[in-house]
Amino acid sequence: MSKRLTEINARMAELRAQLEGTGEVDLKAIEAEIRALSDEKASIESRQALAQSIAAGEVTPAVVTPVAEQKSKDAAAEYRTLWLKTIRSGMELSDAEKRAAMTTGAASAGAAVPTETANKIIEAVTQYCPWLDKIDLYKVPGGLVIPKEGTVNDAALHTEAASITSSTDTLGKVTLGHFEITKLITISKSVEKMTIDAFEAWLVKKLAFKIAKEIGDYIIAGTGSSQPAGIESITWGAGNSVTVAVNADLDEDDILGVVALLNGGFDAGAEWYMSKKTFFSDFHPLMNTGKNNLITCENGKYRVVGYPVQFDDRITVHEAYLANMYEGMAGNMPEDITVTSQFVVRENSYDFLGSAIFDCQIKDSAAFTKIVKATS
Repeated sequence: MSKRLTEINARMAELRAQLEGTGEVDLKAIEAEIRALSDEKASIESRQALAQSIAAGEVTPAVVTPVAEQKSKDAAAEYRTLWLKTIRSGMELSDAEKRAAMTTGAASAGAAVPTETANKIIEAVTQYCPWLDKIDLYKVPGGLVIPKEGTVNDAALHTEAASITSSTDTLGKVTLGHFEITKLITISKSVEKMTIDAFEAWLVKKLAFKIAKEIGDYIIAGTGSSQPAGIESITWGAGNSVTVAVNADLDEDDILGVVALLNGGFDAGAEWYMSKKTFFSDFHPLMNTGKNNLITCENGKYRVVGYPVQFDDRITVHEAYLANMYEGMAGNMPEDITVTSQFVVRENSYDFLGSAIFDCQIKDSAAFTKIVKATS
């Protein structure tokens, strides 16, 4: 092992120890450093492997790079086709694919999803669940502890020569665990008639949509009891919410009251979140650009008191949040979505199971305010 590899392994061990400890750490910086070290390690190991091949007379330096790159691309494409065929058992494999199945283990349940397919699934999940782009999302294997401020006392005047007494500041933490989110979908044996690209597109859409819906549900309404803790796990009261009387209509004072409750430190990045029905039945009637510019629309994008509006029909009708999601919520999605399958003889169909690991927790409830119309 080279000196640099030894240094990289030692440094990664130090970073892991920091993550597993209880002290305050800069998680973004650590994650960036781990990624950089991992890339450097992979590059060194690849160069060493090529050097050993050259020394053994297996390849010549003049053709190492282009041949290796082409073989890597061909292998990736071959594995993708093999994997998509294999999870539809019964499809005929080529001789090359049969050899690959024996060497990669792709024929076994739970084999790694091809990188190209996995990227498409993750991209689709983010598309169907835009909340993932709003929260402070990590991709750190294992449990994750994020330090946060607890009680922070103000600075005080000091009398010259007098003793200085330390303030009783406290440090809290947000702990992110592991919750498995799964979706089982079934399709008839006609799946065998699909082309590889058509089957991949169908699989990506079906699994990504359902898993994204589940993640979105938890981000909004997760209770935190044996499941992720979403926005509705916050305790609401006069200090962070405004209630409109059951027989009253939402008015300008109600909206401004919610805005006033949001600490100014969370203004940058704050947005309104509500269902489309809530916006057009409760908020939109107040739109009067000639009077107060309370609600505006530019290029099809609505704003309420200057804050952008995001629609999600999973939010309860006649309720809306004004929140800075990035500052208020942390999440962890430590690994790519996995896919396994089996043929069900009795039903003459295929079952496909998509699985994701996800957790989210409130890291600062002060970043959330709410307006709700009473129902009784």
